[in-house]
Amino acid sequence: MTMAPATSQSATAALAAIAKRHQDDPVAARAAAHAVLAAGVEQKALFENVVQAMTAGRGVPLNITDTAAVLRSYGGQLGRRGLIVEAVAALDVALVIEPDVFSALNDAGTISFMQGDLATARRRYEAAHALQPDAVDPIASLAAIAARQGRSTDARRLGLRALAIAPAVVTAELAIARADLAEHDAAASVARLTAMLGRTSLSVQNRVAALDLRADAHDAADDATAAFADYAARNALLERGNAQRVAAEIRERRVVQAERLGRWFATAAPAPWREPAGDDSARPVSGHAFLLSFPRSGTTLLEKALAGHRRVVTMEEVDHLAAAGGHWLDGNTGLTQLATLSAADANAARARYWAGVRNTIGAALDDRILVDKLPLHSVALPLIAKLFPDAVILFAVRDPRDVVLSCFRRRFQINAAMFEFLTLAGAARYYAAVMALVQQYRAILPLRFVNVRHEAMVADFDGVVGTVLTALGADWDPAVRDFAARIGGNFRTPSDVQLTRGLSDAGIGQWRRFATVLAPVAPVLAPWVDHFGYEG
Repeated sequence: MTMAPATSQSATAALAAIAKRHQDDPVAARAAAHAVLAAGVEQKALFENVVQAMTAGRGVPLNITDTAAVLRSYGGQLGRRGLIVEAVAALDVALVIEPDVFSALNDAGTISFMQGDLATARRRYEAAHALQPDAVDPIASLAAIAARQGRSTDARRLGLRALAIAPAVVTAELAIARADLAEHDAAASVARLTAMLGRTSLSVQNRVAALDLRADAHDAADDATAAFADYAARNALLERGNAQRVAAEIRERRVVQAERLGRWFATAAPAPWREPAGDDSARPVSGHAFLLSFPRSGTTLLEKALAGHRRVVTMEEVDHLAAAGGHWLDGNTGLTQLATLSAADANAARARYWAGVRNTIGAALDDRILVDKLPLHSVALPLIAKLFPDAVILFAVRDPRDVVLSCFRRRFQINAAMFEFLTLAGAARYYAAVMALVQQYRAILPLRFVNVRHEAMVADFDGVVGTVLTALGADWDPAVRDFAARIGGNFRTPSDVQLTRGLSDAGIGQWRRFATVLAPVAPVLAPWVDHFGYEG
């Protein structure tokens, strides 16, 4: 996720802390939020545009009512720009100051939904509904949440109620179509979505959502050709809509980065990479592992399983490694510096990493084993080798054809890495570049790798997870089997939705149904199919 400028980051972190610390003390919350806001006005960093508009250049301090209004407005703006963490911080404080404001509750519900925190979204929308029972947005959104959580009866009831208030509300129609699909009526779902897609007034965002769901409905009806056409149409809209933003946010495409690193390490002298840069003996955990590979390779199943172990704490999709020293991977000069990293620089980077971990975990780490799961940290293995040479590398392996097909099919929040998945050729090229890079790394980096084959884990869950736990220095804990219950109704990734149904082999070999459309990228993937020992 793209973060706000440093001054804004520190201020939004303060806002989030205020909301947490003063939940039961509105007076203190008002005073603290006002102080943070005043600093933002003075620095002209945080809330700059909104504050200038509200003060009309008068330079006078805002009163507490205006403070809450600024926070609500700014939080909504940040959410629409995709800056979710910052939006949550602003809206949380606004709701501490004035907890019964419909717009803030509705916006906060929307942002929680975008995060996949469906339990919080549901509470926010229910509170908004209580304030304005006839407002259609909370009802339609509650229908969408019910559909996502598999409560199809509630989804249909709430969706129909929303449509009775305002016909053609897209959120409600999507919820009912999802309920149809959950109840195994793919034809009804396709019919409803096709009618929606026939409207010229449908926004791009809603067209993307309708294509996404109709593709799944076609897939459920075993019409792979129609499903693929809808996935491709959805991705084409997402690519056009995000290309300019992604290009502005990054200096280097992610696939280009992987290929550049591959060229550099092809001629790199191994010796410097095998030399430690200080040590990580001061780490606040008893064990440390990185769960890596490529998205849709089975990392989520393993992470959710390990999270149930009494000694394991997992950290999912939070990039503290980049904050610690990602700049060393940005160019040849940085890579040269990383190869011969001093103990002092390494220790400073480790300190940044562990400070971020503590902030994210928010719990004691003593005698715990940290599993840091972010699949595309595969690209950052040289940084891991220098900073955390004793870490275990859990490397997920899955049939490359299933991986690439799934990356193309599933809808992710679009960032620089996920942008590469919007074309089948792009996803295949990126996968091949990352896998080639990992093989180069494995040849020279003194790291301990443990391959975890997804198909084997599905077939022998206890055996494979038991082997992983042994590698981590942990004994068996039957709670690892309860991964579906731990997800509950909150879905951070597309994998979470699937894992709520429990262990399943339904995703294995899906590429065969799409073999015809996969044919153009088959030559790119063939070397990796062979490398990992999968049949043609």
